[in-house]
Amino acid sequence: MIEQRSFRLLLLTTVVLFLFPFIAFTSVKIMDDSVEKRSDILTIDIPSSPDHKNMPAVQFMHDRHSKAVDDQCAKCHETKSQKTKNKKTKDQETSNPETKKKVFIFKFKRTQDFTGQNFMEFYHDNCIACHVEMKKTAEVTGPMEAQCRACHNADFNMGSSWNELIFDRSLHFRHESAKAIPSSMPSSITSEKTNCNACHHNYNEKTKAVFYEKGQEEACIYCHKKTAEDDIRPARNAAHDSCVVCHLTLKEEKITAGPVTCNGCHELENQAKIKKLKEIPRLQRNQPDTILLTGWNSLGTDIKENKKQIAQHMDAVAFDHKAHEEKTQSCKTCHHETLQPCNACHTTKGEEKGKYINLAQAMHSVDRSQSCLGCHNEQKKTKECAGCHFQMPEKALKDNPCSSCHNVDVKSKPIDRLTDKKTSGEMAKAVLAKKTGEYSKVSLEKIPETVVINSIVDEY
Repeated sequence: MIEQRSFRLLLLTTVVLFLFPFIAFTSVKIMDDSVEKRSDILTIDIPSSPDHKNMPAVQFMHDRHSKAVDDQCAKCHETKSQKTKNKKTKDQETSNPETKKKVFIFKFKRTQDFTGQNFMEFYHDNCIACHVEMKKTAEVTGPMEAQCRACHNADFNMGSSWNELIFDRSLHFRHESAKAIPSSMPSSITSEKTNCNACHHNYNEKTKAVFYEKGQEEACIYCHKKTAEDDIRPARNAAHDSCVVCHLTLKEEKITAGPVTCNGCHELENQAKIKKLKEIPRLQRNQPDTILLTGWNSLGTDIKENKKQIAQHMDAVAFDHKAHEEKTQSCKTCHHETLQPCNACHTTKGEEKGKYINLAQAMHSVDRSQSCLGCHNEQKKTKECAGCHFQMPEKALKDNPCSSCHNVDVKSKPIDRLTDKKTSGEMAKAVLAKKTGEYSKVSLEKIPETVVINSIVDEY
């Protein structure tokens, strides 16, 4: 009897342990499907006053509140007259010293933070006051005083559908060519027809002012990181202060402009509606068409030393910069920290400015999308390439012929040709022109809808 009971207990335990992962997985999945997701959730997490315990952060739905006040940003955000100094160069003032414009400051009911300010009372007084006013008009509104847990809810059951908006080549050119976005530099000092300086700027540490320098434009994220660093606004704040303010300003002038809501930019459904241009002119930033990628950082005037450096490295790579631009949606695909050449940070030996990743590692890392090999591996996974490459056995790096890329014999070339960007670029162009057997994508029109496979029809 005891043995029979033990056997039943063992059998029951086995069944429970076997089914538990499936039960847990099913319950989690149901929970995921039932949770509402929004792209406008902001976390308001401010320190409590000394006489109160810390409460859970407030998960604030921005678009819901915007809709409740009929998209009147001024209900929550103050405006500020912004003076912009027009500069011709880094150190020279223009004859038209200042322009003024009113802009929204994306802080709640203030233009700047104050030391010692009791933010808890500040938010409570303003938020609840608005709720009270709306209730008087019999409108649906938010929590009242003493309903703390209605906002400070530790069990907030809502997910985020926020997605980063990729400012790709198409979107960049639409802004670059938009007549509604004028140049911020007076026409009296420039003949340029572009509006690059409406967004791009550098910072003068000496005068503490921004200025525009043609030919030195870089991506916003190079300075404005994901979080604030060295007193520089994070990318999120910089984008809202520039992009959203510009959109709002244009809309006030009855000019068609981009989104001004969280949902408009960060919901996948709305991102899919953004018009994509098929023909996009090349973005001009003084970049070469073709270039020689070499192992050394630079060559000097000492011919003997130069020859020694060249002898220590492999043959150069003839690189088609223009062709790679057309295959990517952003310069940041390769130039992830700056638009300087790769070896400006990733030196031969590796230095702190390149996070001690040397040039060879930066180019050959198979698991980093910014490297040559890493990017090529990512391309193999795309629908155009995966059909064949998925079935091909993956070769180790050492088993691939180096000469497929390192195809320019620089040891036999005159030093002066290697040190000159124009002539070395022409050398790369000549080598690339001789390459044959390049893959070209088959047009969809040439691919039949159905295919009849009848090679063994007589055998079966």
